[in-house]
Amino acid sequence: MKKRLLTLMAILTSTLTFACSCNEIKPIIEFYSSEYVFEGKVISKVYAKDSLTYKITFDISKHYKNGDLPKKIEFEAFSKGKYIGIGSNCEYYPEKGEIWLVYASRYKGKFHFPNVCSNSKNLDYKRIRASEQKILDNGNSFKIENYIFEYENAFNYCENITDISSILEKGKIKEYKTQTTLLNVSIDSNGNLKSVTRQRELIRKKDSIFNLTIEIGDANRKPITEFEKDAIELISQVKKWEIKKHKQTGINVPYIRHIWVYYDLKTNKWSYNL
Repeated sequence: MKKRLLTLMAILTSTLTFACSCNEIKPIIEFYSSEYVFEGKVISKVYAKDSLTYKITFDISKHYKNGDLPKKIEFEAFSKGKYIGIGSNCEYYPEKGEIWLVYASRYKGKFHFPNVCSNSKNLDYKRIRASEQKILDNGNSFKIENYIFEYENAFNYCENITDISSILEKGKIKEYKTQTTLLNVSIDSNGNLKSVTRQRELIRKKDSIFNLTIEIGDANRKPITEFEKDAIELISQVKKWEIKKHKQTGINVPYIRHIWVYYDLKTNKWSYNL
């Protein structure tokens, strides 16, 4: 019985597949963060003797990103799936003869082939959408500091650097009909407060090429409540926030931070949660 159990466990652990859990990477952010963005054909794929890694070589037919424009690029990648018994639903593997769109960057000095959670794709099976093609064609003109960011990858996570609790202690004591609101804090590239708006009434003006936010505002579809007005007045006193930077380039960018504000009718105290 024990032997059968061990055998069953070995079979199960030899074919582990993990569910795909990826945050969307906007094509323009990956374009901006990549060293090369190109279309190319896989002309070589060679596994190491232990099959744990492989090297692939692309013959490049079209470069999208400005640079030194090499004709060939070689990547080294870790094997998964059938080779080591561990895989992911996110993964896909280039094979010799395939045509790919590749967003390529370096990791520890070596080119990284992004076969997980990337906009890189096998063009034999998945075509480039018109919206992404527009980004590829215009990516070299992109200025990251001109856009407002929220949860996108490639940036530092910003902590609040002001003691918000001490500001909320100055809040008014009232019998509010509503005691909870979600607010948007707009912060400039130097960490200074620009505006505070209601999340439920947030409107975003988007860039037509890169689909990124260039302006936000309050739609004013619903009248502002007394509680929302007082909450905005309090949070507007939080003048200084941490600066948001693109990790690779260190360039500062404007961003939006979301903050829940609460009022407890029993204790007459204000509180918040970021």
